[in-house]
Amino acid sequence: MQKDKPSKTAHKIAMGMLTLGAKPETADILPTGIVAATEKLLLASGIMGPRAIGWSKSRLTISIYDAFDWMLPGQFDALADRKAFCEGAVREAIAAGARQVLVLGAGYDTIGYRLAPEFPHVNFFEIDHPATARFKIKGIVALGQRDNHYLIAADLGKRTLVETLESQGSWYRETQTVIVAEGLLMYLSANAVHELFAQCNAASGAGSRIAFTYIPT
Repeated sequence: MQKDKPSKTAHKIAMGMLTLGAKPETADILPTGIVAATEKLLLASGIMGPRAIGWSKSRLTISIYDAFDWMLPGQFDALADRKAFCEGAVREAIAAGARQVLVLGAGYDTIGYRLAPEFPHVNFFEIDHPATARFKIKGIVALGQRDNHYLIAADLGKRTLVETLESQGSWYRETQTVIVAEGLLMYLSANAVHELFAQCNAASGAGSRIAFTYIPT
């Protein structure tokens, strides 16, 4: 990602949610409401217009993605399983007592926007690079930001996770937390992954957990 431009990967994943939602076999796997929320966010943020939204859900686009899956089986459809896994982990953690949710490299993911009103006793935090976060913030504000939903624009290459979170008055290190690192670790070195997990541990209280995805070497 160029530092002054929003993430192309985040854009691609959001578009993928719309395409997956148009496929009956994957629409049933995706978390309830994620497709409609993603579409509203993309429109409200100005990332995509109605024509591009329609193209993402077209039969032609579905056939293109299916062709990619034929060459690399499961690469595209696995995104639906990934989203379902992460949301399931968050819901399980909340049921087990977590009162903070932190999404790292959130992109245009809508888990905070969707779950914040469902769980008003839980605070939802998202962190992403400012180049991407500014569009996300614009969209969420336009849709109606909840009091327990916090969007943080920060470059974690310049400031540690602990320092970034402690600058937010509503974050509490001693609170039981669930952290989501979806589609993130594959872009980091082994040392960076080790440091990130150490930072997550330092930033959260007893009983906290982290849900992450990775690509095996």
